[in-house]
Amino acid sequence: MGENRPRNDSGQYVATRSPDDVLADMEPLEPYTTGELADNLGWPRRTVYELLTALEERGDVRKKKPEPRRAIWIQPEDTA
Repeated sequence: MGENRPRNDSGQYVATRSPDDVLADMEPLEPYTTGELADNLGWPRRTVYELLTALEERGDVRKKKPEPRRAIWIQPEDTA
């Protein structure tokens, strides 16, 4: 029953997905929704949202909110 995922010295699971994995799936200047990227990668939407937020914080993607519960993510051309 237990998962065979790697753990750190504190016993916490080690992240196996990184923001760079999401960025590699994006084309510059192409708009994406969180759900679209999650479907492409086969990952949970919440995981992809958190990774996209990390990419936004480091300046690798831009986020636009056309509606309260919808976000569009765009990789600027100069980060490709």
